[in-house]
Amino acid sequence: MISLLRIEKFLLIQNLTVEFSRGLNVVSGETGTGKSMTIYSIEFVMGKPGDYEEGTAVEMEVEGEKGPIILRREVSGSRSRYYIDGRGASQRAVQEVLEEVVSLQGQNEFIKILKHEFQRDLIDRVGNLTPLRKEVEELYDRYTSLKKDYDELSSKLEKLKREKDFIEFRIREVEELGVSPSDLEELKEKAQKARHVEKIREKLSSALFSLYEGDKSAYSLVGSALRDLEEISYLDPSYREAVGDIEKIKEKIYEVYSSLSEAEFDISPQEVDRINEILFQVQELERKYGKEYREVVEETQMLKKELEEIDNLERNLEDLGFEKERALQSLRQSAEKLSGERKRMAPEIETKMADALSRMGLESATVRLKIEERDIKRHGKDFVEILFSSHGGEPKPLSETASGGELSRLFLALALLNPPSGTYIFDEVDAGISGETSLKVAKLLREVARRMQVIVITHSSALCAAGDRNLKTEKTVEGGVARVRVKVLSEDEKVQEVARLMGAKTRSTLEGAKELIKMVRE
Repeated sequence: MISLLRIEKFLLIQNLTVEFSRGLNVVSGETGTGKSMTIYSIEFVMGKPGDYEEGTAVEMEVEGEKGPIILRREVSGSRSRYYIDGRGASQRAVQEVLEEVVSLQGQNEFIKILKHEFQRDLIDRVGNLTPLRKEVEELYDRYTSLKKDYDELSSKLEKLKREKDFIEFRIREVEELGVSPSDLEELKEKAQKARHVEKIREKLSSALFSLYEGDKSAYSLVGSALRDLEEISYLDPSYREAVGDIEKIKEKIYEVYSSLSEAEFDISPQEVDRINEILFQVQELERKYGKEYREVVEETQMLKKELEEIDNLERNLEDLGFEKERALQSLRQSAEKLSGERKRMAPEIETKMADALSRMGLESATVRLKIEERDIKRHGKDFVEILFSSHGGEPKPLSETASGGELSRLFLALALLNPPSGTYIFDEVDAGISGETSLKVAKLLREVARRMQVIVITHSSALCAAGDRNLKTEKTVEGGVARVRVKVLSEDEKVQEVARLMGAKTRSTLEGAKELIKMVRE
């Protein structure tokens, strides 16, 4: 429940503290004094968006399972900041705490009851079907997750099968080439060297010819010179040293020739042709796939693994299919059970709602729960719709038959059957009703308030009379600025406020107010 509302600044309210009690808290006041502003400040803490002034700040104290919790929202630097027990928190964290404690229904909120999803959720809550509903939701989530995995795996497998021939051809292209990225680098180096082999071979052959093999080779000419010098040395010994030098030159020429003639080339013309053919095929693959050869090889290895996985994928798909079908079977069973429970509870809920409506002045009202089976969704397989007639005729959808006041009473009837939270806030619950009906609604609200805290904004004398704690809004002008104040009424002040709501305050209306207070408490 909400125990305290502290408003530092909110619209026309400043420095206001409002204490709420258990039971029925009624807020009334003259038209234009900001009765609903108190509720708006609670909505502010709950995260309602809006253009709020700098410095706007509201704090609430609520009773949680482990004791009081202080929640706060303030606007600073054009940003909203949220706090739980004085520590910074997210908007969602504050909302989660309040959603567990407070259910706030304004006049516009009653329109929600026209939505089929909202009607279904209300019926499930009133029928205490929430645990079974949660089971269906969990099974549905599991089934849809498995179905998604199954569909994705099936799609992948079908794609692999469709592309199998192309993948096999692509793998064959690379494997038949038989060249790894590292091999390719070596071949490129060999090809670079091969470009000079022919020229080296040609020049080397010419050099060998000039050194030794030709008729007028260096070896032959030096030999001829050596023979001439040898003859001279017989005639003049002083030439013998020159003969020795020439002999050394001749030997060196032959030594060089022998070394060069033994030179081997590690690449043949045939090998050059083979390398060039491989490099050409690599270039064709790179051009074909728009990627470097290394990437082509890496992608091919991935495709090869995928191709090898087809058998595994088929087995996984089969296992996943069995698991999916088991999940669907469990979902169908739980959805069928939920549907059966909804149908079983429907007559009891119809009777209880009609009885509650009768106690609020709709004695001839008829309520029917239309439950139609449809495709299984997260909430089960039922389309649920509340059919209503206020005068005992054929019940029809609420959107076709219920007035604003009747919607208010329908909502209150559902709250009476199963209060949704610790605190229920009604903004103008008396909209569209008056007279004796107001008295009946007031008594029902007191009944609801025995099990939960109820806060009501009203201009009804009957509802004001029913309050366990009454608060009155007043508008004052301070320094030329309008301000809203909230005052807790004493018992005497409450009598006067009830009388004011009944009409002009006279002796008779004051007596009537006392009588009305007595009547709603009976």
